[in-house]
Amino acid sequence: MVIGTSAHERDARTALGDPNHHDIGRGEITGRPEDNFKFRVLTLRQLKDSGGQLMHSALFTSVQEVVEYFNAGVPQDPIAAAAGNVTSRFTNPRGPDSEPGLGLSERDIADLVEFLENGLYDPALVHFDPNSTIDSFELNVRDLTYSIYRPDLAALGAIDGLMASRLCRSNNDSLTRRDLGLEFLDVTSRLAIDIDKLPSNGLQRKQRITLSNISNEPIDTHLIVCFMNLTPGVQVMGAEGISVKTPVSGVPYLRLFLSDGILQPGTSVSVVVEFRGPARSEIHYTLDLLSGQGKP
Repeated sequence: MVIGTSAHERDARTALGDPNHHDIGRGEITGRPEDNFKFRVLTLRQLKDSGGQLMHSALFTSVQEVVEYFNAGVPQDPIAAAAGNVTSRFTNPRGPDSEPGLGLSERDIADLVEFLENGLYDPALVHFDPNSTIDSFELNVRDLTYSIYRPDLAALGAIDGLMASRLCRSNNDSLTRRDLGLEFLDVTSRLAIDIDKLPSNGLQRKQRITLSNISNEPIDTHLIVCFMNLTPGVQVMGAEGISVKTPVSGVPYLRLFLSDGILQPGTSVSVVVEFRGPARSEIHYTLDLLSGQGKP
């Protein structure tokens, strides 16, 4: 939801030393115009503990200011407004022919601020303290260390550090699951594969594998290269491991760390792979390419 807030005076322009830099949010990562000025929305719980740093740029210093901004329905940032993707749910939430904003009275604003600051605030919420008898609101180390605190769940297959359900602790969308190493995104169709055979020596043979992003979107985090249908008796030397989850267990894989954590459209990454197998045997395989962290 794009609402066109202005940047803080101490924003990326100061940090980068570039007075012309403008923070366009998610669009800076995806490269898609429709993602410009989109920023991740955090929880509304415990807003009183925000320390007076609200919105993506920490521009607002109170919940009151945030509510008044939404009530006005007028984007602050002229560049964001000119981008054309400020959502009508912000500018005209009461319909296209209505006045901008929410149309709240001063009493309405006060009631909403009261609810946000106090109705969604839990004074019992604490940071995890292993010596405290009060449990934290969010799952903590004690909750997730089954091998010590819940051996009954460990016996049933619960893995330390993960929810027993294998779902995410908070958001359970595919991007969050990938970033937590719970699953991977298959990006095989978004990459062109080019393989060059290099000079060989006896049982050891080398190939250079070049992966080019032919899609219109960046590919980020790690690239996992899975060698599917590998010729029997052939080993991938230096493989990080053998897959146990995806796409098929028992598959050797390599992990490529992308420069700056991202492979932009039209760019490539290469890796030299060494194989060892019976002399004069042909090396055959197909590649599955995954985006994600953790072990497949």
